Amino acid sequence: MPESSARPAAGSAGTPGEVLICWGTGDTWLPVAGGHQPAGLVPGAELRLTSGAGHLVQEDAPAEPTAALTGFPRAWSGLVGTPGMTGQP
Repeated sequence: MPESSARPAAGSAGTPGEVLICWGTGDTWLPVAGGHQPAGLVPGAELRLTSGAGHLVQEDAPAEPTAALTGFPRAWSGLVGTPGMTGQP
């Protein structure tokens, strides 16, 4: 991934656990090393790697990102009590 000077906007991800990045280890278009850069830009971001999946990890191994999202309680904990949100995935 080309080096970038982009930084998240202030307040865009101020709470740890708001960002989950799912990346396939077999991605030849954007190799897995590129997943560490955006994860490192957002405090509290989590990078989940799916072994053997390619660039379209959600198509190559759909169960993996689905499990990552539903098993990412930090992502849902802030929704409880928010108007219009139930906190359920």
